Amino acid sequence: MALFHRYLIFTFLILFFTGCAAPQAVAQFDPGEVPYDIAPISAPFDMPQLQRPVIHERVFSIVDFGARERHEIGDELVTDAIHAAIEAAYDAGGGTVLVPEGAWLTGPIHLMSNINLHLEDGAKVYFSENREDYLPVVPQRHEGVEAYNYSPPIYAYKVKNVSITGKGEFDGQGQQWWDWYREHGAPPRDVATTIPLSRRDFGKGSGMEGMRPSFVVFWKSEDILIEGVTFTDGPMWNLHLIYTNNAIVRDVRINSLYAPNGDGIVIDSSQDVLVEYVHLETGDDAVVIKSGLDDDGLKINIPSENIVVRNFQAVDVRTGSGGIVFGSETSGGIRNVYVHDAFFDGSDRGIRFKTNRPRGNVTENIYVRDIEMRNITNQAINFETSYWYRNPTGPTPMIRNIDIRNVSIDGVPQAIELIGLPEMWLLDIHLENITVINAGQGVNIKRVKNLTMKNVSVSSVERAFIADEIFELYLENVIISDETGEPPIVISGRNSNVIVVDEDFPMESIELKDGLSRDIIGNEVPPLAR
Repeated sequence: MALFHRYLIFTFLILFFTGCAAPQAVAQFDPGEVPYDIAPISAPFDMPQLQRPVIHERVFSIVDFGARERHEIGDELVTDAIHAAIEAAYDAGGGTVLVPEGAWLTGPIHLMSNINLHLEDGAKVYFSENREDYLPVVPQRHEGVEAYNYSPPIYAYKVKNVSITGKGEFDGQGQQWWDWYREHGAPPRDVATTIPLSRRDFGKGSGMEGMRPSFVVFWKSEDILIEGVTFTDGPMWNLHLIYTNNAIVRDVRINSLYAPNGDGIVIDSSQDVLVEYVHLETGDDAVVIKSGLDDDGLKINIPSENIVVRNFQAVDVRTGSGGIVFGSETSGGIRNVYVHDAFFDGSDRGIRFKTNRPRGNVTENIYVRDIEMRNITNQAINFETSYWYRNPTGPTPMIRNIDIRNVSIDGVPQAIELIGLPEMWLLDIHLENITVINAGQGVNIKRVKNLTMKNVSVSSVERAFIADEIFELYLENVIISDETGEPPIVISGRNSNVIVVDEDFPMESIELKDGLSRDIIGNEVPPLAR
């Protein structure tokens, strides 16, 4: 009997008699049924219980300050009326700035402390298509590098106790921003990181064109809530939290499918953040955690940490993106992140870690649970430490202590890819209760130390498990099968060693290359690995 057929019989018997623990299907929440109460946060690290900001109930309608609907005034902006309402609320000690039902055209909205910007159901705020309306410049972080640039459509600078709420919609009318970017190309951010901000030839005023602002920016702010509203067609990144603490984003819908770099929610060198019940259809990463780029990020050195992302959907996420992503700007470090209960359908990738030299710093203590993926375009689980296929010199980034459990994957060209750097392997990766079906390729591993795979089932067309330079690989109740008719597991690399498998694991399912000896495989953890 051919080796492949014997192995299929073995895997069937294991599944039949013992079972390979598969994750339960993730319930797809109905955005109309989002609970008002914020459930307690229970994370594998210390995390405060975040609460909504408390803002005075007094109301300041923009109509009372001269705002008229778009159909009445055409292209006349209501920016002054909105700002007058915000200033009046601020001077009174806080309150709700009300945008009533209807269509409103405005320039950028600059928020102040103790304000709730509330969009009534049926309210739609359109932002000006004239770039000159977004001057003067304001400080921001453009793709990990600080700059002075056009104001974001919604901007909050060093504010406290601020909300954006309601059931209305913000429309960024981003087409003119996208065309402008495509005409001029991406600004040279890699060069800008090496120059002090005061002399940085980067951003508006430097003669540079094509640098778009994010849609919503909270800069060095705290006690923030964004809830209930919809964001459509922003200039690029949508909700961007920079150096911001104690923030909640919930029950938000984002549609940026046609926006270049249209990332959904960007948590950037921020702490104590909760994201939940969001629905994202984005032109880049759905939810992404960052912390600055290269020299600039290393000097600022503010991590993103203590973050919970739960109960969310990412559908039709495009252009090299992922459902939940870490990086690629990781120079301030990323730690203590808990992601659970998510559904990804049609995403470019699912769970993704991406970084590169000279980003440096550490991404660590990441916990991912209960994820359902369908129709993934590239990899379902992807660790990429040479992002953009470059090989620069400089500080080497580290990724360690990553724990991913309860994931179902149906339909993907490559299920799992874990790639470390020659001088910095991936460290301490735990994959448990992972089920993969309808995969072209299965698992591809290169330069990983201490990888545990428990209750993992992978079925692919091509070779199901390829490992090159793996040290300390622990396989417990792992079912690997493919359609090649050859051993489904291939291990190579002269530094590969310490492969620990179940007592009943079929040794003939493993092919060793590069002169590796069968002595590296056993049923017990050797002393050197304890």
